[in-house]
Formats: sequence, C-alpha cells, structure tokens
Amino acid sequence: MKGIIFNVLEEMIVAQAGMEVWNTLLEKHTPQNRVYVSAKNYPETELFAIATDVAALLNVPLQQVVKAFGQYLFSGLATRHTGVMTRFSGFTSLVMGIHNVIHVEVNKLYHEPALPTISCVLVNNHNIELTYHSPRKLCFCAEGLIFGAAEYYQQAITIKHDVCMHHGDEKCILNIELIND
Repeated sequence: MKGIIFNVLEEMIVAQAGMEVWNTLLEKHTPQNRVYVSAKNYPETELFAIATDVAALLNVPLQQVVKAFGQYLFSGLATRHTGVMTRFSGFTSLVMGIHNVIHVEVNKLYHEPALPTISCVLVNNHNIELTYHSPRKLCFCAEGLIFGAAEYYQQAITIKHDVCMHHGDEKCILNIELIND
C-alpha cells in the first residue's frame, strides 16, 4: 500500500485524537522508527492493524472506521492532486472517470499501486452502478471515498451495497443514487 495512504491516515488520527495516539499505534503495529514516504510501498497489514486498533478504541465496527477513513482520504487526495480534480465537472464525472482517468493518473504517479478493479455504469441520470473487486476487500474504503467525493461536490447521495465480497460474493456492487434538491 502506498505511503500517501498512510500519510492521510496519520493526518486523520492526529487531527481527531492527537500525535500521541498516532505514535502509540505506530509503535504497536509497525517496525521501529517507521516513517511513511508517499511514493513507497508498505505492507497493507500495517493499515489493517492500525484500523482494527482504532475500531477497538472507539468500540465501533471496523467497517465503519474504514468507511470514515475513505471519506477523509478523498479530501486528502483531492488537495494533493488538484490537477487531476480539474478534469472533472462534478460528482458523476469523477465517479465515471475512476478507471479511465484517476487510475491512469495513479499509475503514472506511483510505481505498482495495486489498484482495485472498478467499473461504472450510468444507469440513468440519478443512478450509477459501481462494481468493485480487489483481493484486499477494501470496498468500505471505496464507499467512503465515494461519500467524500459527494461531499466535495456537494452532491447528496445514498449507496446500497448489498452485493459484497465480505458476504462471499466475488465482487461488490455499489448502487449510488444521486439525490437532487
């Protein structure tokens, strides 16, 4: 997993719980003196261990922590990659451009980013069907990223996530409904 993901995770934890909590999590779950460099790869087990500990500390389900991180992650990535963000006219444009724009740019910026397979279909003006597959099964992070994008573009949405790898399905299907005022 790329260091940039850990950089944003650090920002989130420090902002919400303080540097002492972040340092305690690093000490407990990573090699001594771990510093995350945005373009380098790190074991995803470190992210899962930190997220699991945060869920236990907050006494909330891990999926809720991963989704909240995904939502926070969107703003962290958007502020770091404003040039990519200018390529989208709004929420629907961004979601529909995940594979052909965002993942293409990520592959240019980062060596071996291990991206999930994502495809989107615009069902109608109010519905997008997003299909997600990854051996990491971070669909809840993807869901959080989508909520983060909706917040960024001030687009009210709901997501139905009935088909899920965590329930034994081979892929996840997220049905995104755009709610217009």
